Amino acid sequence: MMIRRRMIKAMLGLPLAAALPGVGRAQGMPDFGVLKAGYAQRLKKILAAGELPYVDIESSCNAGRLDMDFVAKNMDRLNIGLMALSADIGQGEFKKGVRFNNLSEKLVAAYPDRFIPVGNGGQPPALTEAPDEFMDAQEAAITKRQIMCLGEYEFRHYPSPRQVKHGSAEDRDVNVPIDGPTGHRVFSLSEKTGMAFQIHYEIEDALLPPLEKMLAQYPKARVVWCHIAQVRYIERATRYNAAYVAGLIGRFPNLQFDTAFGDSTSVYPLSNQRHARVWAGDGGLVPEWRDLIVAHPQRFLSALDLGGDRMDRMGSYDQKHRYFLQQLPEAVRHQVAYRNAWSLLFDEEFA
Repeated sequence: MMIRRRMIKAMLGLPLAAALPGVGRAQGMPDFGVLKAGYAQRLKKILAAGELPYVDIESSCNAGRLDMDFVAKNMDRLNIGLMALSADIGQGEFKKGVRFNNLSEKLVAAYPDRFIPVGNGGQPPALTEAPDEFMDAQEAAITKRQIMCLGEYEFRHYPSPRQVKHGSAEDRDVNVPIDGPTGHRVFSLSEKTGMAFQIHYEIEDALLPPLEKMLAQYPKARVVWCHIAQVRYIERATRYNAAYVAGLIGRFPNLQFDTAFGDSTSVYPLSNQRHARVWAGDGGLVPEWRDLIVAHPQRFLSALDLGGDRMDRMGSYDQKHRYFLQQLPEAVRHQVAYRNAWSLLFDEEFA
């Protein structure tokens, strides 16, 4: 059953001044209703051409190094519908006092039919060294109608394969308790505003109870758990399987999962394990994971997980994601590709 999100509906309909007295739209940001119309037109145009658009709900970048024209051109070439491209606040920006990067305003100004205004990535150093200041800035962005959803919050994040390869693994071993003060603030903000947020949260037996506790305490928080079935160390995740996820889906109606994960050959270098557990040895989906998605098609979202150093690999990431989508029945494929993201953003079915 769809839960009402009155604040979001107000933001998408009447001018916000009429819906929330005393609150105005940030200068340079179009009305969300205008953005919505442009998004719908773009998705329908791609569909009419016989192609499958999808909404990349989770990618991020270094705003200072982003070539937005390159990204937009490749979105057209690859028939990517929309992208929630979040700006990460790097160490240099952080030292200058930046707690909110307004990249979304620039993206929407240049390409209003394809970029979703999104909050900044919740990662070091901002989330670990100045979490209250960072959260104050994200909350202010919601109030000013600068964003439609929050970014990806790294509560538990192992070093990425690239960082291991480059010898900078120690820079990304993040452990922010999800049931600590910052976690409570993020969940509470989502519940209060109806705005979705994403979490990067490694899959381990010891980490599951705190997450379940938070989901139960904040039942209206809208959580997207990134990277379904991405397990770095299988020996640390003895409880996690498709049946476990199905149990979460049954208990927590506002929990969704994105489908950004490696291909069947992707190996996590620190464990030397193939960490995208959705893939079988023959390169197809493991039946239990495919059956889970088919049984609960409204709970999964397309995502690429592009990063600041991976924008030139949009083509290969698109190819891998489309291969995954092709493993699903057609109706489910469309649900995961763009319909669920539309419902997440606008609290209505795509029509």
